[in-house]
Amino acid sequence: MSSPSLAVLRLLPFCLLLLLAACATGPVPVAGQPWQQRSQQLAALENWTARGKIAVRSGQQSESASLDWQQRGSDTRLQLAGPMGLQATEIHSDGEELLVQRGDELTRLDISTPDAVRLHTGWDLPLRALPFWLKGLPAPEPRATAVDVVDELLQQLDQDGWTVRYERYQQFGSYLLPTRLSIERGDTRARVIIQDWQPGAA
Repeated sequence: MSSPSLAVLRLLPFCLLLLLAACATGPVPVAGQPWQQRSQQLAALENWTARGKIAVRSGQQSESASLDWQQRGSDTRLQLAGPMGLQATEIHSDGEELLVQRGDELTRLDISTPDAVRLHTGWDLPLRALPFWLKGLPAPEPRATAVDVVDELLQQLDQDGWTVRYERYQQFGSYLLPTRLSIERGDTRARVIIQDWQPGAA
């Protein structure tokens, strides 16, 4: 496989955070239902569309972009807009492989191993956990060391050395979903703002 261009490598931080949904999970209940029931429902959502913004800082690298994200089961398709001509960029992933299409340039990256992303891009991001965290759920493993739930909503999570803070939730139809969260470990920090959720969108 040929080496990705610099422009494509700089796209990858967005791709990776946006993979949040590659394993995404469930119909979110309205507030007041027990946390266990809410967790089960969150784990069931497979189809949705989200639009918003993302910013990532790691060491000396810092990037931001707007996003339009469509999740259909394990299939993730993203459109990114921002600096470096991202308007023409589409990302597709099944959670094991990442495809970045930018004009006629196609980059294929195996992201199935924990260190693959860091080795290729220098970015330290928790790809396996992000799909769960975005929904307001701990990932299945490793076991979370701290889970702070208030009124059935996850407020803060410590897992695998990462700290996830949920700053805001909003009702979208019958779903109560995070709209602002931060994810950090060491010198890596990511902020995600979702301005519009369409849960269950086909």
